[in-house]
Parts: sequence; structure tokens; C-alpha cells
Amino acid sequence: MWAERRASSVIKPTDQARVGEVVLTDPTQETEIAVRIWRPSQPVPRDAVKAGASDRGLPLVIYVPSWGGRRSENDVLLSTIASAGFIVVAMDDISHDRPDPATDAADETVRLAPFSMQTAQDYASFPTTSERRTRLGYDKLQRVLAALRGGQPTTMLEGADFSRIAVVGYSFGGAVAARALALDKRLAAGVDLDGWVIHTPAAVGLKRPFLAVYASLPSSERTWSHRPNYETKIGWEDFGCLLALARSSGSDVFMVDGARHSDFSDQLYTEDRWRDWRPWAPRRIAPERMHAIIDTLLVQFLVGHLIQRGSPPRTTFAEVRSVTEIEGLIPSGPRPGASSAN
Repeated sequence: MWAERRASSVIKPTDQARVGEVVLTDPTQETEIAVRIWRPSQPVPRDAVKAGASDRGLPLVIYVPSWGGRRSENDVLLSTIASAGFIVVAMDDISHDRPDPATDAADETVRLAPFSMQTAQDYASFPTTSERRTRLGYDKLQRVLAALRGGQPTTMLEGADFSRIAVVGYSFGGAVAARALALDKRLAAGVDLDGWVIHTPAAVGLKRPFLAVYASLPSSERTWSHRPNYETKIGWEDFGCLLALARSSGSDVFMVDGARHSDFSDQLYTEDRWRDWRPWAPRRIAPERMHAIIDTLLVQFLVGHLIQRGSPPRTTFAEVRSVTEIEGLIPSGPRPGASSAN
């Protein structure tokens, strides 16, 4: 545990990327949107910023955070993506936005409410909640894209190629990424980090590259308890959607053994992570290992679809299994689910 604390404390954003805080002007609502932008430390070649040479610029990645999350929640990962040759724009969750007087009251309630999956009512209302909140998240994503395309007075966006855009999301942001890839034909690819696709338009299939990386499933012995686990039920239902996507749409869907939901954000590197350790719990993946897995899978996927097209991610880690491999290890019968959705 002490080795884990010592290792996690030295994993920081790479110095191969630089970061800046920028306030975008939203042309649709005449409001401002605060974003964090990462880009490679080395300057863009001048040929890449000449008119008509957009195909030689830097592809754009938009990051959507978790439910209630901030644009700074995944700095280590986003700096790594930027260092591979991308401009990365991260925004805050919709709950941090100013209220819009024109917004429907029910939408506003969902926007501000914290995530909850504790009761039968939470479970029953999740389809409606997911539809409303991912729609609101998608609307904000569209406003960010409109603001970026409209031109912003910052060198952090110099050389951005708006013909090559991917969206990456963690948790709730992953659900928004799935929705966006299903609806916006301008997006070249999407990434879902331990979010969900169920109750989004992506559940019926996707036509563009999609990568989903999830935390490991619990063993069958830990699935049932003396009280219903509604979050787990939603997880198993989502697992069915992932299977369908992997088969019908050719999506890349992986699960990481030993990973937990928070391991897909910078919470992985906090020094108090060891406090979650329990002697009866399955062994948790080490921060350095998880860091290597996620960085490798995402960079391979994004480079393969936005820079050097035709090179899909390759799994070279023993802890990483495809969702179809996981299916064969799951016992038959009622399945109450397993992924976190917040």
C-alpha cells in the first residue's frame, strides 16, 4: 500500500503538453463557456496552419466530464492525448452552468440533481433521467463546438483541424459521447470511459468508430445481496448494449480487471486511494498499470482513427479483455448488472 501511495504521487500531467484556461463565447446563447485546453508543447509546423491545409493540422478532442465533474478531473490522461498530436478541449459538467430562464423546469431539475441510484424509484426513472441529462450534455457539447468553429482569440487553438473531431467522456460524459457519436455526423470517433450507452441513441447501433473501456465486472458471488443493487442492475442492462455494439457495429469494447469506476479519472493518483482497500475485496489494479492501460488504449484508438487511419487498438495487457470474452465467464440466469453510472 505504501508503495502504491508513493508511486501515485509522482504520476502527473506530461511535460510534452501545455495547458491553458480559455473562456469561449457561445454564439447561440451569447454566454461564456470556460474550458481547459491542452495541446502539444512543440509548436505546430507553419504549413499546418496555412489556409487550405486543414488536413495537416491537429485533430480536435472534446472532453466531457462526469456527472458534476470539472474540466480538470482528468488532466493526466488529457495531457497524454495532447502530447500524441491533438488539441484537447475540456469543459465542466452542465450542473456548473448558469441557469437558463428558457429551460424546461424538468430539465433544470435533472441538470442540478446529484446522481442517485439507491431506490426503486431512481431505477424506474433512470431511462427518463438519462435521456434528459445526456440531451442537455449533448446540447452543451454542440455549443462548445459552435464556439470553437466560430473562432476564438487564443493561440491554444492554432492549427486545429475541425474536419477531424473526436469526443471523449468519463462516466456521465461517456454517455454523452455515445449520444453525440450517434447524432452528430461531423464527429469522427467517440470514447466512453466507464459510462453507459443504454437509454441513449447509441444503444441501437453506431456507424462510426467507438471505444468503450469499463471497470471489471463483480464475481457472481458478489452480485446478489440482501437488498437490491439498482446501480448493478443498470450495469448489466448496459452490458447487453455493449455486447450488441461490439457485434453489430464493430465497436471496440474492453473491460479492465481490478479497475474501479474512479480509476478512470485523476482520482487514480490520489494518495488516499489506499483507504479503499479491504482484505476481502478483489485485488485492485496498481495506478501505474491502469495509467499505462488507459493511455495506450485511448492513444492507439484516437491516432488510429484521426491521424493514421486503419490501426485499431491492440490489447497487450493481461488485465484487459474484450466484452465478448467476459460474456463467456458470466453464469447464466438473472443478471443484476455491474458498471458505475455517475
